[in-house]
Amino acid sequence: MKLIGFLLMMLLTITGAVAQPLVGYPASLDTIEVQGYQMVYHDSGTFGPPVVLVHGLGTNLSIWREVLPRLSPEVRVLAPDLPGFGLSDKHDVPATPSFYADVLAAWLDTLGLAQVDVVGLSMGGQVALMMALRHPDRIRRLVVAAPAGIETFTPEAAAQLKALFTADAIAAMPPALYAQNVQRNFARWDPERYGWLLTQREQMQQRPDFRAYAGANARAVAGMLDEPVFEYLPRVPHPALVVFGEDDQLIPNRFFRPSETPADVLQRALDRLPNAEGVLLPGAGHLLVLEQPEAFVAQVRRFLWPAD
Repeated sequence: MKLIGFLLMMLLTITGAVAQPLVGYPASLDTIEVQGYQMVYHDSGTFGPPVVLVHGLGTNLSIWREVLPRLSPEVRVLAPDLPGFGLSDKHDVPATPSFYADVLAAWLDTLGLAQVDVVGLSMGGQVALMMALRHPDRIRRLVVAAPAGIETFTPEAAAQLKALFTADAIAAMPPALYAQNVQRNFARWDPERYGWLLTQREQMQQRPDFRAYAGANARAVAGMLDEPVFEYLPRVPHPALVVFGEDDQLIPNRFFRPSETPADVLQRALDRLPNAEGVLLPGAGHLLVLEQPEAFVAQVRRFLWPAD
């Protein structure tokens, strides 16, 4: 039995397949080495134009579980676990938006994809915008959902946030506090629909790389604060769609900007992006891709493939 298990592990390594140890993931997963990191990703393998989905802080490719089946019949959908998150390698990950933008470009090189549409959520939205700045030829159209990097912070506020989100604090977060934080991502919390996020967190805590995951999260927070994209938005020429949930409780930050709304951040983005349009989704919080997937995918489909 030990020999069979060893041979199975070797087979998985050789074929590039990967097991499914976390709830919420699609059945089909692949792994590939990019810039020294083993990256896990989902590839729908379907025909059509390629669309890359980039997850946000603390999450992984499973955050797209409601979007994948709604898009994949028409296009080739690719969703990676960024290094430091999910099932990808987590050792020595800088976790800055510029790092992730370069990793995604190298990942596309490895897959033989010259140009793609990119859809990014939260931190993934900031990474997508950074990719548009650093690797403009690799992106055709851009969708950013509740993107980070538009809202800016004073040096004092940034220092407070970095001190709050340390690796120690993230690793030691009590389950009740984590559950409370997860619930704030939704306009209306539904444990039957979203409870798997809490189960996945419990599974992550049992993994040997959980501490490295916490460190990557802390560095990602610092990276987002150190590399805001707001100043450089006029340099993004791509057609872009900016989507926010009307009830987003995370952006803008309610502690530092108690009087602002998601509509205010959306308008600031539209004022700076030269070729963009915006949408506010009702009945949606920060994780709008889970809470209002049909409405979100309808907007993505309309924008990426406009009728002739």
